[in-house]
Amino acid sequence: MKKSIFIIGLLLFSPLLFSLTIDEVKALPYKKTSFFGGGFSRDLLEKVRPLEGNAKQFLSDYDNYYEYKNHELTAQEKDFFEGFFSYLPQKLQDCFLDHVYAIYFVEGMWYGGLTDFIYDENQNTYCVVYFNIDTFYYVLDDWLELRDNSIFKKTDDNNKIKVECSKEWCAFLHVLIHESAHVYDYVNKITPYLESFDGIPKTNNVYYQYWQYIDQPVKKYDNKLLPQFSYYYFGKQISFSKAKPLVEYLSTTPFSTLYGAKNFMDDFAETVTFYYLKYAFGLDYKITCIQKGKAKATYSLSANKNLSVWNELCRRVTE
Repeated sequence: MKKSIFIIGLLLFSPLLFSLTIDEVKALPYKKTSFFGGGFSRDLLEKVRPLEGNAKQFLSDYDNYYEYKNHELTAQEKDFFEGFFSYLPQKLQDCFLDHVYAIYFVEGMWYGGLTDFIYDENQNTYCVVYFNIDTFYYVLDDWLELRDNSIFKKTDDNNKIKVECSKEWCAFLHVLIHESAHVYDYVNKITPYLESFDGIPKTNNVYYQYWQYIDQPVKKYDNKLLPQFSYYYFGKQISFSKAKPLVEYLSTTPFSTLYGAKNFMDDFAETVTFYYLKYAFGLDYKITCIQKGKAKATYSLSANKNLSVWNELCRRVTE
């Protein structure tokens, strides 16, 4: 299959994709379960497939990176995966088992994971999930610090965002909850992501109280710096001189993280993830802007009272 078939509308937030109707989206090859082959199984480990063929081509074209390799889980890693999966709240476990069509563990990814929604021949919603195997072996603090500093052109030990969340848990705990929250969202339509496609009218979804568009907050919570940077070196980066105002801005919003302030799907996933990390694991998320070796601004999830607007939604999802 030629690359052009894959790249039509590949970028999740591209104007090209959202100029399509939902029926046109469903007709794209990579939006069909048949594209990924095989059949559906509810068994967690039976969902895991080798990264090859269409799935590998899709991920490579999506990221414009062609060095990805399949990672075959060892027996120990399989036990690790199942053990961490058991930590998920029951609703996320059930939704994941019922609606994830395929899982791929990838070597060479520089971000944590990717979840995409697809459809079977009866138009039922499923998801494919790609996990970065490195997140099994990263300390959570180190992984989040890598992520949160990837938006800047240059950082060092004296000029960086310092993250304090956990030095005991590994990064996969965060990544698994986050991607499982995406699955739950895509299946249950928590965010109005489908309303971004052409021809679908807007509803009164609660997310429109905080988001004007899929990737733009309402004026009260918007920030001119948000469109100027991308995570994991996918696009533009900004000077670290902008770090302090960004950290200060976050405290004034109902967004859990700056990563979640980029679009409402990640807003939901990050908020659910850190809500659950707080109440189930006793973890906070604190970032400190360090410039020339000195703390210039701090933000912590526990101190952001604006997040209380999501407490009921998060409670329902994670109970």
